[in-house]
Amino acid sequence: MRLSWLLVPVLALLLPTAVEGDAPGCAPEAPWLSRDEYLRALSLDLRGVVPTMEEYESVAAMDDVPASLIDAWLASPEHAARVVRHHRDLLWPNLSNVRFVDFRRRLGSIGTDAACVEGYVGPDTCRRWYRSTSSTTLPVRGAAVACDDVPATFDEDGNVQFRTEVRDGTTVRIEGWVEVRPYWADPSAPPLRVCAFDAQERSVSPSGRACDTRDASTDPGCGCGPNLAWCDVQDVQNALVSSFAADVERRIAAAIEGGEPYATVFTGRRAFVNGPIVTYYRQLAGVYDSVPLTPLAVDVDALPDLGFRDSETWVEIELPAHHSGVLTSPLFLMRFQTLRARANRFYDAFLCEPFQPPSGGLPVAGEAESREADLQLRAGCRYCHAILEPAAAHWGRWMPQGAGFLDPASFPTFAPECAECARGEETCSATCSMAYLTRALSPSEEPYLGMLRAYAFLRPEHEANVDEGPAALVRDGLADGRFTECSVLTTSRWLLGRPLEPDEEAWSREVASAFVASFRYTDMERAIVTHETYRRVR
Repeated sequence: MRLSWLLVPVLALLLPTAVEGDAPGCAPEAPWLSRDEYLRALSLDLRGVVPTMEEYESVAAMDDVPASLIDAWLASPEHAARVVRHHRDLLWPNLSNVRFVDFRRRLGSIGTDAACVEGYVGPDTCRRWYRSTSSTTLPVRGAAVACDDVPATFDEDGNVQFRTEVRDGTTVRIEGWVEVRPYWADPSAPPLRVCAFDAQERSVSPSGRACDTRDASTDPGCGCGPNLAWCDVQDVQNALVSSFAADVERRIAAAIEGGEPYATVFTGRRAFVNGPIVTYYRQLAGVYDSVPLTPLAVDVDALPDLGFRDSETWVEIELPAHHSGVLTSPLFLMRFQTLRARANRFYDAFLCEPFQPPSGGLPVAGEAESREADLQLRAGCRYCHAILEPAAAHWGRWMPQGAGFLDPASFPTFAPECAECARGEETCSATCSMAYLTRALSPSEEPYLGMLRAYAFLRPEHEANVDEGPAALVRDGLADGRFTECSVLTTSRWLLGRPLEPDEEAWSREVASAFVASFRYTDMERAIVTHETYRRVR
């Protein structure tokens, strides 16, 4: 109680103030942002920073913020960065749970050398020795044991020599190390000491498997290859996650800064690559984890000559014609790994049409209806899936649970060999299992065995969606106005800090008209921030 007097001034600030001649309540707000308040709001929304004193002084003698200053801020790199940040909320670009390289190819540290160069592998570590954490070593070594801290020896044929030892009743085979300069490390740093078994360089194992493929991950005759080319460490994983996200952000920023039509973000063929991305395409894509980027959707031979450590060097490339902007970027495809998830995110974020049940709820289905395999017909599902299934087919040429492109020349609509294995006549290949329907969960699915997954239960009038790609969804949304209207709604909500009120629909149509005149994103933003609705105190 002795400190209660300290709360009085604090409460005075928090409680509503009475207005003279009126009932107690909040003080009335100014109906319009002053010039300096408007300048501050514009700077924060368009650049993410408060104005400088020089900028305040530059408008001191003016009645209002000049249009030229707004245009300059809209053309600034800081503004493009703000637009990119807004699109993070739309695209949900989080790949932290995606593993790019097969876990059996992961190398882990087993020692530290005080003499090594600080920052050799990571900014806060100084690691020198590695061994594979994969189960590949178990059949060879007999247990998950580290190699000896001695140089490895080899027989006359170049094979690694092991010594045997009994540990806990198990006979294990242990080899020494060899020195390697990994592709991810600074070439001027000392070499890494790597267990000789893991550092094997042969390209084909004695069993005939290509060592740079995922199939060879459990082959004891294969190692990590020259310079550990087919293995990774956590630093490589981190670099790939950030690089694929940065590619999409650079695509968006380039379209905004270049004054291009907004739709090119979703239909264009521009992409950006740096050292980690090029390295992945050239040497790591074949040893993917559970989310493959193969078959590759880029021309590897046309990629720039970049090494893994060129992470800050970005080169713009033109993608093949089958691409649809960020909607077929590795980031989007790996973030949303099913065809339905991809269509759902596009409809929700860019058409403002989320898939959700009607306000009255879904009808109660009978037993037969609830067992219908075709979700376009199943009661309780068809309300959404009658639209979602045809929309999802637009990603039908892109690998489910991956980001590979299923080129029609190599992946026909129907593959007889996949139909044969589906009926139990032989074992299905990895290609059949990933890209084609090879298992019928109901009799109604059997006619689709051996077909690309996207064609299952697809109506004849929707089959063209598969080859048209997601760019067709954008074009349709532009033609009927849904894409334009949604862009206005999401951008207005971002810049105003709140959704539009029902009585502001007429204003949103004005903004849409300004947007349609050029389809440039900055023209839409300009129409929003120069309207009286924006100028009201928020």
